[in-house]
Amino acid sequence: MSAETMLTFLKSCTPEAKLGFQVATQCAPVLKGVKLSNLITVKAGCWQQIRRYLRASRIICVLLYADGEREVLFLYRYERLEQYLKKPEVRAFLMRYGYECFEIAAVLKRLRGRYQQYAGAGRDFPHELGVLLEYPLEDVEGFIANRGENSLAVRYWKVYHDPQGAERIFRVYDEAKEQALTEIVKGYPLCRVAVS
Repeated sequence: MSAETMLTFLKSCTPEAKLGFQVATQCAPVLKGVKLSNLITVKAGCWQQIRRYLRASRIICVLLYADGEREVLFLYRYERLEQYLKKPEVRAFLMRYGYECFEIAAVLKRLRGRYQQYAGAGRDFPHELGVLLEYPLEDVEGFIANRGENSLAVRYWKVYHDPQGAERIFRVYDEAKEQALTEIVKGYPLCRVAVS
């Protein structure tokens, strides 16, 4: 989609459509079912509206952090996250950050607490978020070891291992984004953009 088409749409659309456009821009891979979760930061007061928009879909939207200006939301597909949390390597990584129970509710409660300590009190970044966003474990570990420096590539995440494999995933995410934005511009509601 051309930048001109996007700008024309954004100049003439309703506030609801503009919010849908933002969600599609930042969360298209999860909307299109090619990724289990995404993070999005929106202005304060948007969380409940996004939850309503996605109610008819299979995507769940939870609030990780809010202050007077912004809300940080975690959008995810329950079944995919549930399966992902069964992987031994994912559990081992999460255990290093104090996760003891791997039920989704418990994981999200711990993540919310850790994210709030980071965003609200300036504590350490919750690096497990990268794993919960389905970034390759090697890349999350590379990010930690390199303190965010020396990556081999940067797109949807910083790549430290297998840039060719990451590029294949990036292309899939780009295709999902193009499809989601095209549908939003055509007037589709978010629940229709989100595949079952």
